[in-house]
Amino acid sequence: MKYIKKAEIEIREIDRQLAAVLAHEIRNPLTTVKGFMELLKPYLIEIGKEHYAQIAIDEINRANDMIYEFLNASKAGFNTKTEIDLNKLIKEMKISFDNQANIKKINLSVNLCPKKPIIYGDSNKIKQVLINVLKNALEACEEAHAGDGKVCLTVKSNSLKAKIIIEDNGTGMSEETIHRLFSPFYTTKEKGTGIGLSICRKIIEEHNGSIKVHSTHSQGSVFTIELPMASN
Repeated sequence: MKYIKKAEIEIREIDRQLAAVLAHEIRNPLTTVKGFMELLKPYLIEIGKEHYAQIAIDEINRANDMIYEFLNASKAGFNTKTEIDLNKLIKEMKISFDNQANIKKINLSVNLCPKKPIIYGDSNKIKQVLINVLKNALEACEEAHAGDGKVCLTVKSNSLKAKIIIEDNGTGMSEETIHRLFSPFYTTKEKGTGIGLSICRKIIEEHNGSIKVHSTHSQGSVFTIELPMASN
């Protein structure tokens, strides 16, 4: 038993070292890309497209933060929660996915809240949730339609809660899929891992919110994310 325990410790240490090396190798090209984006930024400012460069830089920073969190998963984390303007976040999501939607010939639209809905949370993790749900919506539309796909992001709020609604006219889901959708390792995709939506639900629950789905087979799906408004 003593030797087995020692071997387990050594294997964990090797895994940790390999993870650190891999993270380092990933960070190097990210740093290079970020540097080029910084160089391109003045030219994009000249043509009024500087927001594309800034979003790209923000996403590179987010990737670096995720790598850092992965390497420090066993350590006590920092409180990274801040005030988040949901209207601003949804506009950034649209810009990030516009090109992908255009390539797939999908109409991606947004309906912003007339008010200014502010929540308190980790913006990187909320982005992670939205990216996951949006990617699924675009894939569902691409599978179901040839040039007539639609995905709409809507922000609503009242004095207590804010809602982000992601609606698509894609393939929809069966009752069985809806029932098991947020279960770890459940997937209907050939190359899916089945962990994306289970992580999304965990993130939203950590923010004292909820994520629900309504779907009809062959008609589309509606994901509703509900989060508490920041205290005044």
